[in-house]
Amino acid sequence: MTTSAAEIKTIDPTPALLRQLPADAAESPAAGNGMKVDPERIFHAARDSAEFFDHLQAHYRDTRRTLVEIECDVTLLLADGALFDTGAGVLLNVSSSGALIGRLKLEKGCLPAQPFKLFLVLKREEYKGVRIEATPVRFADEVFGLGVKFAEISVSA
Repeated sequence: MTTSAAEIKTIDPTPALLRQLPADAAESPAAGNGMKVDPERIFHAARDSAEFFDHLQAHYRDTRRTLVEIECDVTLLLADGALFDTGAGVLLNVSSSGALIGRLKLEKGCLPAQPFKLFLVLKREEYKGVRIEATPVRFADEVFGLGVKFAEISVSA
């Protein structure tokens, strides 16, 4: 079965609400205040606004990240509680819900191929006693590290 050129339907990319506007809507006054409506300008302004980008970022991360560089000791425990490996790393960014741990140097040199959690002990003097339990949420190959979500943060004297 072949389709003739007359049967091919042209798709209009204009949003449905704009197609319903009268043809002279761009020249008509908006709400009687003498301003002209320019739908393209409205859509571009929305796309370029900070709120638009914040909305997109909200779907990528729970909270905003702050760049830091804090060395830490790292312990990897398997889901059953067995010790998998120990080593060191650097917190590269942090938020109230998680962090990026990079430059991991583990004794085995690899990450487990099964569910695990991390225990981090921050080494900088102003963070002495801070211990973080976290679960991995993504691999960060570019810095040999992990994006993690905090499960628990504790401070000991």
